[in-house]
Amino acid sequence: MRICIATPDIIGPVRNGGVGTACTALAQALAAAGHAVTLFYTSTYFEQGDRERWRADYARMGIRLLYLDPAPRPPLHRAPTVQDEDNLARAYHVYEALKHSDYDVIHFVDYIGLGYFTALARAQGLCLPRTRLVVTAHSPTLWSRLSNNSVLDDISPLLRDRMERGLIALCDMVISPSAYMLRWLRDQGFALPERQRVLPNLMPRRLGAPEPGILAEPVEAGAAPLREIVFFGRLEPRKGLLVFFDALDRLRGRLPAGASVTLLGKLGPDYPRAVLERRAARWGLPFQILDGLDTFAALDHLRQPGRLAVLAALSDNSPYTVLECLHHRIPFIASDVGGVAELLAPQSQAEVLFDPVPAALAERLVTVLGAAPGAFVPALPRPGLEQAEQRMLALHEELAAELAAEAARLPPPPPRQPLVSVVILHHERPAELEQALVALARQSHPRLELLVVDNGSRDPVALACLVALEAEGRARVLRLPENLYEPEARNIGARAARGEYLLFMDDDNLPKPREVELFCRAAQAGGADVLTCFADHFQGAAPPEEDSGAAKRFLALGDAGPVGLIFNAYGDLNCFVRRDRFLAIGGFVQDRRFNHAEDWRFFAHAWAQGLRIQVVPEALFWYRAPPPGQEGWRRRDRPGALMRAAEAYLAVAPASLRPFLHLAQGLFWKALSEAAETRRRGAELERLRQENATLRAKEERLSLENENLRKNYTALSGILPALLRDGAGDAEARERILRHVRLIGDKCRDSDAGGTSS
Repeated sequence: MRICIATPDIIGPVRNGGVGTACTALAQALAAAGHAVTLFYTSTYFEQGDRERWRADYARMGIRLLYLDPAPRPPLHRAPTVQDEDNLARAYHVYEALKHSDYDVIHFVDYIGLGYFTALARAQGLCLPRTRLVVTAHSPTLWSRLSNNSVLDDISPLLRDRMERGLIALCDMVISPSAYMLRWLRDQGFALPERQRVLPNLMPRRLGAPEPGILAEPVEAGAAPLREIVFFGRLEPRKGLLVFFDALDRLRGRLPAGASVTLLGKLGPDYPRAVLERRAARWGLPFQILDGLDTFAALDHLRQPGRLAVLAALSDNSPYTVLECLHHRIPFIASDVGGVAELLAPQSQAEVLFDPVPAALAERLVTVLGAAPGAFVPALPRPGLEQAEQRMLALHEELAAELAAEAARLPPPPPRQPLVSVVILHHERPAELEQALVALARQSHPRLELLVVDNGSRDPVALACLVALEAEGRARVLRLPENLYEPEARNIGARAARGEYLLFMDDDNLPKPREVELFCRAAQAGGADVLTCFADHFQGAAPPEEDSGAAKRFLALGDAGPVGLIFNAYGDLNCFVRRDRFLAIGGFVQDRRFNHAEDWRFFAHAWAQGLRIQVVPEALFWYRAPPPGQEGWRRRDRPGALMRAAEAYLAVAPASLRPFLHLAQGLFWKALSEAAETRRRGAELERLRQENATLRAKEERLSLENENLRKNYTALSGILPALLRDGAGDAEARERILRHVRLIGDKCRDSDAGGTSS
């Protein structure tokens, strides 16, 4: 089969990480079994090496390495996050790379949810019709952050969470290395696909090794006493760093002679080396930090006699640290959390596991280190764990059989062609309206009803345009006697429409030729009640010929859920709605005022009323952006827009929590404004630094030129008396002197001109 594994972490570019180890091991096992495997590295981060090095190493194992292209055209509008990179944009890059592919199976990981747009478009019938999508639950963002006692100080974790939830719900199958993680997902309200499998992680092979063997041959524990206590894992609270340090505080004077402590893992930002070293000094034990080793080098260290691995995590899924120690027969003890016990044979659990508190770890260390040499036997794996690779290969044989059977069936019938009513709001923009109608005439969808809702126009040219439209039969025109403001005017158009679906648009925007067709297909296949899409912005009289010429492309999340309280992640007012559902919730929210963000308010209201909202991950229309500096005074009313959007969330929240919803909104936008100001000041500081460097360089050049001038004048003053004395009575000699003087003068002028021009 043709198999793609898309992951933001792989062995090589990143020194160590559970997600990267699992995805690399899966790619190696599938390639060794004869499948055509592409490993899609969905990150641009390289902790070590470069693209060509890792491409060559993976090629030696029969694996094609695909990299992310982070520079699309047109440029993308950045999602409003304070700290994190724009993961909406990354998910879009992944979709662009995969949507035209012909893989039989694509594996995603839950972490960050970068497969969200791909899975969404596949569910909407827009791409990958013969591809199975599989997602593995390794490390959901909120599980990881909250387990690590990390506060939610930005919107990005919530965006990740929404994408992770959407990705998992839309895939054909979810795999988890532990039953524990599947339970956690259910408890947190994740919608899981019907097909769920618990399959342990696989062990990786060394990169670039000519032999297909695993990391190294397992070795039996020697008779040397255990004296080096090795904390094995990332140096952060979730991995038990604080529990480990507090446990060793309790053991001062109780450890056997010759004991030492090693921290073996990647340093985290909150606990740098100097802080850890100061904290460890109180123990009076030999202490070292090994934070630069990759997976293989770390295991080589642990395999040496006399070393005990301590795995003290507060929360874990199915940790590779445990799996690697089991495989290599490395003596270890581990906290009894998450899916750890699922990896151990029942007879080993009592000897190895401890409660993740300092007192329990301290007592377990005293017992293990005080045992006679060889008495503490390394733990045994749960029966069947060694067959994990065979089980994974059998799953792919099952998927191959399903795809073959599916290919033999008759193709599905073509989708229905429902009537779509396009409700165009107009107010005294006849030229733009004409452009919109011409664009609608080019739609690939054959069944359109065009309704122009004139919101109280008075301009004679606009009125004449409307009369002509009716006379020519190009559109139905609903004339309102006065400006009723957008929400009420759109609702009037919706009530007058006859279509099964409504497409709302303003008269100054232009639909692309397949907008209605793709909206219809996505609505029927994906089952959404409300659909938005991406938008390409342009300025001027007409959009560019090619999409790549757009000034900017705006992305949207679609099913924003609680994130919609903070900003409009749903999409634009140019939306596609089931008419019956739209009318059932009362349509756009009306308050008879000229407000900003009516689209955001409607989407929040629709979400709160239980309507299904999705985004089509394609730019389906051209948005006419105003010139810079003319964005409109209503857009300055951000507080009002936030309050109006919050109303839908406040209506379904307990009264005691409502002030905190307002607080969350306000704190985020305050932090975002401060971050923007910090970036502005940083850019200004960098500009001043560059100007200062330019001035310093110019000063150095001028100083050098001045020195040259001084030397020239000094030389001139030295030779003129001698020349004049030697040739005082000789006209030819005087002429020669004048030529020398002119030559020196020319050189001085050239030097001066060079300094001036610089």
